[in-house]
Amino acid sequence: MKRTLLILLLSAACATAPPAPSGATAPQCNPGHALVNATLWVQSAAEYRASALQTYATARRQLDTALADRSWSGAEEEQNEDSSQPPAVILDLDETTLDNVGYEARAIKRGITYDKPLWREWVSESAADAVPGASEFLAYARSRGVTPFYITNRDFDPEHPGTLRNLERLGFPLTADNLLMRGTRPEWKSDKSGRRAHVASTHRVLLVIGDDLNDFTNARDKSQAEREAIMDRTANWWGTRWFMLPNPMYGSWESAATGGGEGTPCEQLQRKVDALRDR
Repeated sequence: MKRTLLILLLSAACATAPPAPSGATAPQCNPGHALVNATLWVQSAAEYRASALQTYATARRQLDTALADRSWSGAEEEQNEDSSQPPAVILDLDETTLDNVGYEARAIKRGITYDKPLWREWVSESAADAVPGASEFLAYARSRGVTPFYITNRDFDPEHPGTLRNLERLGFPLTADNLLMRGTRPEWKSDKSGRRAHVASTHRVLLVIGDDLNDFTNARDKSQAEREAIMDRTANWWGTRWFMLPNPMYGSWESAATGGGEGTPCEQLQRKVDALRDR
């Protein structure tokens, strides 16, 4: 009875609410809200943890298979057929081995999606935790004599010190040259192809692990149709040589879906709504 009365009172209030003043402007959108579901899922869902653990468990099994096959090649950039090269795996950092969901939460609470000063503040804190399964996979790779190379589009200047501290804090395997950041060399820009080729010139790349198509192949500025064509061409590599971590928060898929990243954050958000298909 009380519930029925409450519903009636609310209905009456809505019916008698005064109309919005003539000429009033529509409220501004909150771009940060576009990330709420995705960020909350990564931060709290058992399903996210299961997906990450599943990916790394499969990669660990395939690592043994790759080590046993001296002809195995896990990177498109691998041109050297010298099976005596030391084995390696290539991994992205953000949302592949390092979990930055805390940064995303900060951005949401400020009503934004990305802010470079806020991001660099986060990096300098070296506060990212390991993605579920990453530490165990890296420890196993090291036990098998496999060198991990971290290819990341974090900027060498000024993000190298904070990134290095973060990896050291987590106990990730580090060598003198296995952290390959954007700008470590002048020619190392956002496209990771050159850095994958750099690793493949001295090591036998067995697996590649990432959260964005560009971690595996050059998909920069590609349309959705072109990205689908890449998927068709590389279909047999997924789950055998290439391993994708779930990242619904951000990635190159966004501009492919909306036709570009130009405009205000609110305009970009509206393009995402417009890109949705109802069938």
